[in-house]
Amino acid sequence: MVAEPTYGATFADVYDEWYGESDDLRAVASLLGEGRPRRVLELGVGTGRIALPLARHLRETSPNAEILVVGVDESPEMLALLASRDTGGLVRRVLGDMVLSDTLLDNTAFDQPADMFDLVVVSYNTLFNLTTANRQAACIKNAAARLANDGRLILDCCIIDPDAPGEGESTEQRGDWTLHTRSTFDHATGRVAGTTTSRHKDGRVVARPFTITYTSPYSLDAMCESAGLRLHARHASWQRAEFTDDSARHVSEYRAAR
Repeated sequence: MVAEPTYGATFADVYDEWYGESDDLRAVASLLGEGRPRRVLELGVGTGRIALPLARHLRETSPNAEILVVGVDESPEMLALLASRDTGGLVRRVLGDMVLSDTLLDNTAFDQPADMFDLVVVSYNTLFNLTTANRQAACIKNAAARLANDGRLILDCCIIDPDAPGEGESTEQRGDWTLHTRSTFDHATGRVAGTTTSRHKDGRVVARPFTITYTSPYSLDAMCESAGLRLHARHASWQRAEFTDDSARHVSEYRAAR
């Protein structure tokens, strides 16, 4: 059986060009930097779109502190781009499964197997790249096990309307690329599968398949509760916009249940 290409392998070459400015990174760093965490773990770090500005922010706000920012990603393509951008060595890169398997927990990239973090973050729908609920729940459970006593887990995810159509099609422009996306949504399983066909002005045409499994905020709350975490705050954006029933996105912060 031929393995499906990973998200990183499929999108690494255009990720920064298409998504590098998707968020106000100052607002992202401000929210993530609350409490001045010194030990940070980002799962699905990609090209460092968030990890790098966050690492800079933490060093600016705590200049005398020893800061550790670790980024895990299964994509060597993404991590190579992170390495090329991270000329100051601000982020410790780990090639591995973001579910945090036992092998990864013992990886020498961590100081000790019992290494704990003040903050674990999973941004921009990255959790949904784990395409089964069991793997998503395992990721959350293992992340919770890596949190210090007062640590925070922050999930940044989209919200799909439960009445969304089962098929969709869209066209948009991103820089010199025209993107045409066809996708299907299985309401019963949450599985979204599709292909983005991108056409560049120089004539390049690339078909980029993708698959995610959507999980609602309230199902994520249940996964976190099973892992010993409780919802502490939920916003509709990194700018801390009020979360409502009409929100298209949520930035949710979980802490250990007490």
